[in-house]
Amino acid sequence: MAFTIKNPPEFTLEIPQWDRDSLGDGIEMAKVPEALLNNEVYLKAVAERLEHVTPVMLPTSGWTGTTAPFTQTVAVSGAVDGMEPMVVSGLADGASAAAQKAYIKAYGIVCSGTAELGNGTATFKVYKKPASDITVGLKGV
Repeated sequence: MAFTIKNPPEFTLEIPQWDRDSLGDGIEMAKVPEALLNNEVYLKAVAERLEHVTPVMLPTSGWTGTTAPFTQTVAVSGAVDGMEPMVVSGLADGASAAAQKAYIKAYGIVCSGTAELGNGTATFKVYKKPASDITVGLKGV
């Protein structure tokens, strides 16, 4: 008999405890390690997602609105409504001093605004439009 790994993985706190009255039936007894195995698979998937960084490109032409807040909604693979990822720098390694300066300005503007995830999307709101395109990372998506 093989254990069934649920897809997507599920976490449960409902793990029955064996006692003297537990049936010695292999099928019934297998439900406990199967639930524990599913918990491990679930926790592994959560841990991997929390460490994953999804790059998100915000072009200057994508900001809408004539007054603040300016908004931009972009597609983000793996985003789910209610997730709370961390915005991290997406500055390319070895960027020139001029590119770093422009990135720092744009990053400060994006990070001082707000962001909200939907199913497959992220909506950013800023109070000043960045002067350059920017790629940020969403850690936890």
